[in-house]
Amino acid sequence: MKRAQKVALLTCLISVVGLATASAHVEFSPDSVKANKNQVVNLNVPHDCTAASQTTEVKFQLPKTINTSTFAAVGVYQHGKLLKGWQEKIVKSAGRSYLRVFGPAITTGPDGGKNAADIKFKLTPTGAKGSQLKFPAVQSCTKGLKVNWIQPRPADGSDPAESATPVPVLNLN
Repeated sequence: MKRAQKVALLTCLISVVGLATASAHVEFSPDSVKANKNQVVNLNVPHDCTAASQTTEVKFQLPKTINTSTFAAVGVYQHGKLLKGWQEKIVKSAGRSYLRVFGPAITTGPDGGKNAADIKFKLTPTGAKGSQLKFPAVQSCTKGLKVNWIQPRPADGSDPAESATPVPVLNLN
């Protein structure tokens, strides 16, 4: 195969892989909740690090305005069933609070969300109506792979799929 053909094939493969993963982001579902009300929120994780790895942990940095005393684990679900062995804990490090969610390796993607995991927990999202709370995250997978969900979302409000690994955002209404 000629060099030009190899480059064209590689470019095509990178584009296809990029499109396949663009629709599978770690996001709140729904992405808007009532401000200053204790409620159950859901984080949807429809993505693995690669097709050959599995998710073992997702660690979210909590916004400083979150009162961690309002946190209560609800559970991690897949296909509507509670995943046994998965835990949700608030941990503190370097003056910051994190939600650490971990358990036995599971396949969560990359399949467009069919095997998505839903992380459910109760807390009070504090802030003004119309504000956004950002939850930067690190997803750990088998084989030592990680995905950092930290990229800023498009400022113009366009589809977050424009960012390869956008930060999960919770909108307050």
